[in-house]
Amino acid sequence: MTGTSFYSLEKISDGRSGGTTQAETRVYNERLVVALVRRHGQLSKSDLSRLTGLAPQTITTIVNRAADNQLLLRREPLRGRLGQPSVPYALNPDAAFSFGLKVDHRSADVALVNFVGDVIAFERVEFDYPTPNEIMTFAKGAVARMRRKHKAIPNERIAGLGIASPFHQWNLAEDADAPKGRLAAWGQIDIRAELDRTFDWPVYLFNDATVCAAAELMFGAGSTCADFVYAYVGYFLGGGLVLDHHLFPGRSRLAGALGEIPVHIAGKRADRISPLRLVASLHSLSGRLPDGTGRQLWSSPDDWGNLGGVLTEWIDEVAEGLAQATRGAVALLDVDNIVIDGAIPPEVRREIAKAVRRKLSRVLGDRPEPFSVLEGKFGHLAPAIGGASIPLLVKYSNDKESLFKD
Repeated sequence: MTGTSFYSLEKISDGRSGGTTQAETRVYNERLVVALVRRHGQLSKSDLSRLTGLAPQTITTIVNRAADNQLLLRREPLRGRLGQPSVPYALNPDAAFSFGLKVDHRSADVALVNFVGDVIAFERVEFDYPTPNEIMTFAKGAVARMRRKHKAIPNERIAGLGIASPFHQWNLAEDADAPKGRLAAWGQIDIRAELDRTFDWPVYLFNDATVCAAAELMFGAGSTCADFVYAYVGYFLGGGLVLDHHLFPGRSRLAGALGEIPVHIAGKRADRISPLRLVASLHSLSGRLPDGTGRQLWSSPDDWGNLGGVLTEWIDEVAEGLAQATRGAVALLDVDNIVIDGAIPPEVRREIAKAVRRKLSRVLGDRPEPFSVLEGKFGHLAPAIGGASIPLLVKYSNDKESLFKD
């Protein structure tokens, strides 16, 4: 990755090609420096000059401006090397903050996150299939309470609110066995626009699994992986895609939708072809449990207790489906990593990852680079943290997909 004195022609929303201005080039290079420091943890000016290809004088100007704006912090000089001591710079955790709102079929979360992904405040509420009005009431109240508790955070340092929701993709009423009226209400209201009128900062709406991939890009696996497909095991399974250290949402913001890939599942009675989202899902697991016990999947996402052989059988089906979908993704995209996470206990995530790793080792072992199956970092917090990552990504990253778009 290098800096630039000009832009290559980039595709913009109406299909034309657009150039760039000198001011946009400066903004891009500044954000490139911040993105590289985020990825590496800390870097000196000479490191940044080497990584970007920009002149040392240019890097000095950018880093000094970022430090003056409190985006970067000057660390203690690194001594014991030849020449002058090297002075590294790191991200300032208090440089910016962002809110994330997660919505799913049974719960909603609000998280306040700082510039390095630490969760400063968090609230959750459970529902029997929420309506937009219930979500907006909860979100407004939670944000207000967090703002009162953290009065020291200046309003200008809040980058925005990111909403992570499955409800803007398709009608899930049939799959979810949900009251049709409650889910239908999501097609009659623009929750992003409604909340945008409430707050002083920009509000964004993305598919929940897409923003989970953004959380890993900004604060998790993105520091070690240039490319990865992402799978999130929630009420249904969703996915996301990161290419060359950039979130790739696609033109319709639905790229990386692993859950829609058809997979072959061997059954006791008959084999079947099913979308992966219906196989690798908490909805599928809850349907196998005795009446009344499935609720613990949502109320205790970090500890399900002992579910016995039902869980073991489900884990194997999830792993088989993920392995099949991953093979297709690898063939199409030439990626070397999959990150697996979900609203599931860490030990369950670990067993799924181990099983996927075993199944893929036999079919992807001859790739030029070793294929890695990685565990996500955030568990059931991923959608809320991912929602909060979107305003930070838009405002502070060098991602060309969002950098100069309205």
